[in-house]
Amino acid sequence: MIKILLLIGLIIMSCTNSKTADLVIIGGKVATVDNNFSIAEAVAVQDDKIIFVGTNKDVKKYITDKTKVIELNSELVLPGLIDSHGHLTGYGKSLEHIDLVGTNSFQEVLNLVKEKVKTVEQGEWIRGRGWDQNDWEIMEFPTHQALSKISPNNPVMLSRIDGHAILANQKAMEIAGIDSYTANPDGGKIFHEANGKPTGIFLDNAEVLITDHLPKYSSEKLRKIIQNAAYQCAKYGLTGMGDAGIPTSRIDDYKYLIDNGEMSIRVNAMLSDTVTADLNNFFQKHKIDSYGNDFLRVKSVKLYADGALGSRGAALLEPYSDDLENSGLLVTENSHMLEVCKAALELDFQVCTHAIGDKAIRTMLDIYEEALQENPKADHRFRIEHSQIVNLADVSRYADLGVIPAMQPQHAVSDMPWTEDRIGPERVKGAYAFRSFLDEGVIIPCGSDFPVEIPNPLIGIHNAVTRQDESGYPKVGWLPEQKMTIEEAIKGYTIWAAYAAFQEDILGSIEVDKLADFTILDCDILTIEPAEILNTKPIYTIVGGEIQYQANNNDFQ
Repeated sequence: MIKILLLIGLIIMSCTNSKTADLVIIGGKVATVDNNFSIAEAVAVQDDKIIFVGTNKDVKKYITDKTKVIELNSELVLPGLIDSHGHLTGYGKSLEHIDLVGTNSFQEVLNLVKEKVKTVEQGEWIRGRGWDQNDWEIMEFPTHQALSKISPNNPVMLSRIDGHAILANQKAMEIAGIDSYTANPDGGKIFHEANGKPTGIFLDNAEVLITDHLPKYSSEKLRKIIQNAAYQCAKYGLTGMGDAGIPTSRIDDYKYLIDNGEMSIRVNAMLSDTVTADLNNFFQKHKIDSYGNDFLRVKSVKLYADGALGSRGAALLEPYSDDLENSGLLVTENSHMLEVCKAALELDFQVCTHAIGDKAIRTMLDIYEEALQENPKADHRFRIEHSQIVNLADVSRYADLGVIPAMQPQHAVSDMPWTEDRIGPERVKGAYAFRSFLDEGVIIPCGSDFPVEIPNPLIGIHNAVTRQDESGYPKVGWLPEQKMTIEEAIKGYTIWAAYAAFQEDILGSIEVDKLADFTILDCDILTIEPAEILNTKPIYTIVGGEIQYQANNNDFQ
């Protein structure tokens, strides 16, 4: 009898302990983003999982003297915001290079490089990123002469904002052995002057002619760069991201940072396309369902169909309206992409393909369809990254094939000043066509493509809802019929982003038994004027029940 009573007592104690929380968030407006987009007041967390979602009154029974309590004053609690497409290492590197984003002329770029030259040793590489000739009065690609003049002894490489074109100076080209006779690689282009000499502009696959000569980072330095980039993302309210194209060596870097508690956000990593005779072994060797309490997932591969619209490398069905001799570039052989897709379907891998122009998109839909006919799979969730300029006749094919368009609302606003010039008044109707996809029942996981854009999901949400820039231009929004609702935009950075990574069972909404990832904002973006979303800031970023970022007076100045 005594043993029975002791057993009952232990069971009661066990049940009692299971109902205590390590963290409670109380007094907020909790947008759960569940199937009904329910609103709650409080959340309780034990270890890294959500154990309660409900009222302020009911959550109190989970609080003990050991519980950390975050008391809010009706601030908005969202599921942890996820950027479905970015480049974490590239962002970390960009934080150390010359920031050329927002430069209004090539002269402004030159001035920044000139100042950098004063601070480096002779022969040291100088790198910058973010220039966009479309923002300049003279909207043409620059040439290297002025750059070479101010930096004759230091190689310089300046990446365009989309990463699909670079400008190199004479010293960099000399190191790379580039001259008038250097041939264009497949899927790339070297620009030349009338006399045949290279201008310094290298497009898409031609970039490697220069980048292969950049000095390599040590493992220690690279990991510090990634760690800093992840923390900066957490400061913007991100709890996770899709790393769109990593070398296999990056897996060990992520594991190291996770093992040492130095990773602030979760990563769904897409392996960079690799030419190999044994795709099966490649996928099986590097597949990771979950590592470090779901901080790392590696079950997708990134392919590249074309270039970018801003540099006129996006592959179009008809020539560019402002460059009638050019229809863009397909940068990878169709046969290779088909081979990868078929192998991925056999080995439970997801394919995520960069495709911006309508020709590249149609090409990928054809390839996906052919692969699925040979290896049918109902829930493959193949993605087309960017899906920027779609022929509207192809939108329904996404729905029919189960293909997901992973899109970047910030691109729509950044590109709106010149997109119609590039593709004309008819094709522009399929530009960044959020509503066209949504009306077909196709979800849109949202991202920023950072460092092409700032990894601030609130800018993306604002851009999706308004299709306006920060000044409120244009008044009704660019192609306003393609706007998202605020609820759809939030889903794009939460449950749809999770679904697009096969993680909707553990992430993307605030529900019991899901991982305790939250982004807490200082304003209720569900009710404020859309323009005010840009002034909203995260006050907490919580990943697995741990506070990765808490606002203070020094941040976001």
